[in-house]
Amino acid sequence: MKGKLLIVLLLFCFQLSAQNPLGFSLSNGKSYVELSFREESNLIVIPIVLNGRGPFNFILDTGSESGLIFDKLVISENNLISGKQIPIYADNGNKITDILIANDLNIEMSGVKASQQSMLVLEEDFLNVRNILGVDAHGILGSELFSRFVVEIDYKNEKIRLYEHNKFKAPRGFKRFDIEVRKLRPYLKTTIKQAGQKPIDLDLLIDSGASSALFLDEQRHENIVLPKRTLDHVLGSSLAGSLEGKLGRVKKVKLGKFKFKNVLTSYPEDWRIQKDISDSQGSLTRHGTLGSDILSRFTIIYDYLNKDIYLKKNASYREDFKFNRAGFSFIAGGSNLKQYFVSDIIPGSPAEKIDLQEGDEIIAMAGKPVFFYSFSEVNGFLRKSAGTKFKLIIRRDGELHEKEIRLKKLI
Repeated sequence: MKGKLLIVLLLFCFQLSAQNPLGFSLSNGKSYVELSFREESNLIVIPIVLNGRGPFNFILDTGSESGLIFDKLVISENNLISGKQIPIYADNGNKITDILIANDLNIEMSGVKASQQSMLVLEEDFLNVRNILGVDAHGILGSELFSRFVVEIDYKNEKIRLYEHNKFKAPRGFKRFDIEVRKLRPYLKTTIKQAGQKPIDLDLLIDSGASSALFLDEQRHENIVLPKRTLDHVLGSSLAGSLEGKLGRVKKVKLGKFKFKNVLTSYPEDWRIQKDISDSQGSLTRHGTLGSDILSRFTIIYDYLNKDIYLKKNASYREDFKFNRAGFSFIAGGSNLKQYFVSDIIPGSPAEKIDLQEGDEIIAMAGKPVFFYSFSEVNGFLRKSAGTKFKLIIRRDGELHEKEIRLKKLI
């Protein structure tokens, strides 16, 4: 599987009263349309046109109530609502930026259009999503599509199908599950089995905007325990900065008849995942998140109106949950995002052993200049089998150095 690093794109979720999912419609009265997307680090990247400009790359995110634009230059200043802004603060109390609100947005995708839409807008794009993912991502498309249509996501063929509710018929070969939809986000009851513990049922947010498989709040749930073997790790990025915590494995995750073993699991520190969510339909307690490293092993159909989700396993279903075996993370840079720089080193890893350092530029890998490799292909090298060896050429302080790295299982 590609890119297992958790990318938490929204730490806080805001409800836009001006949000208008019913503004979306299918072109020419069709009963459904099919869109293509690109999978990057397990995330769904779709091209959209905003107010006649673009296309721009947006991440389709079930975990976000509202759309979010990273770069305010994507839209006109005339679309911003004067005087309406939401300050964002880091954990230390320092202000990071403001979130603005834009309205009167016209959105177009292949066979789909919407008018008079509202989105959140970052005053300053500090998330560095393009560098973290290696793709020019301009924003997030949240619940707008899921609230309006039945949405089918075919990860293997990189296709999305949008159906009118009154024209949709449940297909054969899929398993149906009940979901709860709270504040425009879906929750699924999931059973996990931890080593030495009895199975427990948890209410998990289904989050296509989180590229990791699973993350849990062991700090606030008495029956969620840390595995004996964990790694301290930077788990991802959020609106409040880097998300740190521990990485381990859950023995089993069960979704009805679907079962996964040795699931790579993130345990964020002091991030209150466990949360009571209440609305006019009642309340539930969120204990964590089910992310795209599990979701991408299925073709998934979301039907928010009827509170259903349909799952059908794909060719990736039985793949292992792999973690970086080199022990370093990297980001993309340069105008074409084909320069790669070491961003983090795991203590005791092969990367530390060969003295890789944060800021080193990777020039060549396995005998090829890195501009021949996509971001996902570089990630793939770092997840090859334990014992695999290959050479790296890095640039540090203007000088080139050749190093050989031997991968090993870290978790």
